[in-house]
Amino acid sequence: MRSDWRTRVWLFAALGLLLSHNPLSRWAVNAGPIASDLHLDVPPVIADSQAPAGCTVTYMIADTANNDLFAARMRIASAETDAALNNRMPCPREVPTRIGLRALDTCMSRAGESKFCVFTDMSRGFEREPDIHNTSEQASRCASDMFSDIGAACWMSDRLSVCDVACGNSPAEALARARTRCEEKQQHSCPITATVPVSGP
Repeated sequence: MRSDWRTRVWLFAALGLLLSHNPLSRWAVNAGPIASDLHLDVPPVIADSQAPAGCTVTYMIADTANNDLFAARMRIASAETDAALNNRMPCPREVPTRIGLRALDTCMSRAGESKFCVFTDMSRGFEREPDIHNTSEQASRCASDMFSDIGAACWMSDRLSVCDVACGNSPAEALARARTRCEEKQQHSCPITATVPVSGP
């Protein structure tokens, strides 16, 4: 009877010795619950710094109530068959009107009334009829596959700024072209200028 008890003690000791040398058992002993805040199901975001720049179409929008200018940028996805040129992905040759209308939302969310929001490239006589129909959607935008900067030049008619827009591959070029366009179109000196990158942060 006593020998059977000693045999059992030895077997338990041997079993404990085997478990202590088993790496799986050590893992099981040391393992704890996985933290719930590790976000293991969210893949990392990796940006390829050498990838061609995607197409961005930037509009200059004006709030005529406050004479504020807004740069409204729209990223347009490239087709799988598109190839980069000079490390820039191509933009569509024709931009749908709804894209321009979405650009106006930037202004409308701040101006409060849609009637004050227009495209910044304005026709001659805009000061008499400050209406969106006297502005050019197409001339108010620049595409990143062709230009790096968009500029605007304006003159003051009483308290209303009257502006025109131009594109360039440097801030200086965009401003010079905008001033020339404004002065030729408006027949006024256009000393008030602004420029921003087409593909901004």
